[in-house]
Amino acid sequence: MKECKNIMLYLAGELNPQEESAFKRHLAACRACRAELTLWQAAQEPGQAPAAPAPVVEALFAKTTRKPKFWQAFFRPAWVACALAAVLVAGGLMWQERPGYDSREVMAYMNTHLEEDYQTFALDLAQLEAEF
Repeated sequence: MKECKNIMLYLAGELNPQEESAFKRHLAACRACRAELTLWQAAQEPGQAPAAPAPVVEALFAKTTRKPKFWQAFFRPAWVACALAAVLVAGGLMWQERPGYDSREVMAYMNTHLEEDYQTFALDLAQLEAEF
């Protein structure tokens, strides 16, 4: 019975010569071990894969080995370069120093428009008070 457990070791070639000869003698006498050994040997044999239909193979081959089209090979990097250039130009334009406002200009604007803004606010406030 100990030899029955050596089937996998025999298949892997890991038995020493004495154990291998003992296992072969056991195989001659044990029909169950011979059947199991035959089953394991059949399972280890490489099988032949079923062939795919020719149109399927050709379509798969065409999809996996096709060369990139001209627009894919040339225009895609060109578009990326143009987009990058546009971003850099826009960033450069936004980064430029803008002239600051002169405080005298701001005060002059406020003085000229203050009365007009106050009148508009007063009218809006009067209308709001009239409604409520």
